[in-house]
Amino acid sequence: MLPLRLKLTYYYLAIIFIILLGYGVAIYLYLTRSLMTVIDSSLASQIERIENQMMGGSGGDAYTLIDGREVMLQITPHLTQIIDEQGQISDEVLASPRDRLPVDMSMMRRLVMGQTTFLTVVTPAGESMRLGMRRVRALEDRGNYYIRLGQSMEGFRFVRLRLLLILGITVPVIILIGSFGGLLLANQALRPVDRITRTAERIGGGDLTERVPEPASMDEIGRLAATFNQMISRLQAAFDRQKQFTSDASHELRTPLAVMRGDIEITLRRERPISEYQRVLSSTLEEIIRLSGLVEDLLILARADVGRLELECRPTNLTRLCRETTDYIAPLAHHRHQQLTFISSISGDIVLNADANRLKQMLLNLVDNAIKYTDTGGTIDVRLDAGDGEVRLSVRDNGRGIAPEDVARVFDRFFRRSKPLADRTANGSGLGLAIVKWIVEAHGGKIELRSEPGRGTEFLVRLPLLV
Repeated sequence: MLPLRLKLTYYYLAIIFIILLGYGVAIYLYLTRSLMTVIDSSLASQIERIENQMMGGSGGDAYTLIDGREVMLQITPHLTQIIDEQGQISDEVLASPRDRLPVDMSMMRRLVMGQTTFLTVVTPAGESMRLGMRRVRALEDRGNYYIRLGQSMEGFRFVRLRLLLILGITVPVIILIGSFGGLLLANQALRPVDRITRTAERIGGGDLTERVPEPASMDEIGRLAATFNQMISRLQAAFDRQKQFTSDASHELRTPLAVMRGDIEITLRRERPISEYQRVLSSTLEEIIRLSGLVEDLLILARADVGRLELECRPTNLTRLCRETTDYIAPLAHHRHQQLTFISSISGDIVLNADANRLKQMLLNLVDNAIKYTDTGGTIDVRLDAGDGEVRLSVRDNGRGIAPEDVARVFDRFFRRSKPLADRTANGSGLGLAIVKWIVEAHGGKIELRSEPGRGTEFLVRLPLLV
């Protein structure tokens, strides 16, 4: 397969060749027609002068009209003949004996009176000659005469051959120069592509820090380089997230497994009371439940990433779902002496075509987070509103808030606050809000976060009514 630069060069040369061929043919045809027009005009002018002299006129001047324009003619014919009706040459002027041409009366008699006819013939000497013939009436009714003038076409043929020679030399030279120019242009145009290719090869080796140098002008190659760099940046970010995800998941799984293994190994080293075995088994069960929840969350996000987790949408009463979910988790808030309230500004019910289980999971995660990060005696409000073609579900608390540097990262997987909390019960797996974000976006909605340290946090979910 030919390289792209050679293909571009061949296309470039093909276009140049077609243009030059068309230009050469046009020049050749134009020159041929122009020279033939000049010869015919010269012969016509000479015939008219001779006719005027035979009619007793002055013979006119050296000007005639060509296509309505007055043109000066300076060509002297090689053959001049005055022929009578019997085919006898009464007067003849030859530039050379080789220019003599016999009379063909059958052709002469077909001439129209007063009209000049042009014809190209070959003389007995083998030369091409352009003839101008005219049938005229003599004075005093002495019969008709034929005026025949001839112009040798050897000069005409020489000019055409010279033109063909010039075109035959210049066209290959131009194509040769154009080939070097086309190859140079192709190399110049494809040099950034070569840089992109080499960079891609290095990236293929695992170095995602490589970037393609972007040209100063944002032309097609510049936009290609910028797009390529953006793609590599997204790949690098995705790989970094994948590495971080793997590291965090390994850490989350390793710690409880190590704790369970340590407790079980210590317990089995010697005989212990039944109560001690029950304590270890209860602790292990709690860790297993937490690990099961963590693994389930990981599976949800993994399936969502590859598009294998689909929503089971059906008409869902969102108002009732929010009320029931709030009542379900209220005991947890009451245990911490917190006030959990559900408020709907819509008198009727709001029905969406949505996955009820996923929406319930989303709301439980948001309210659970609010309970964890709100101090004892705090308040948590769940508000439902609708308008402008969307449903707005808000979970607001007056808890500890989120640090400004953490706001942009709270939806990342396994995210940990930059400032550890003294209350260890507030620590989770770091996957809840990532799942919440996926559920909202899977329903065609958006989630917004507003938080102020020490004054509380609000998560606002916007879902379209047409979902």
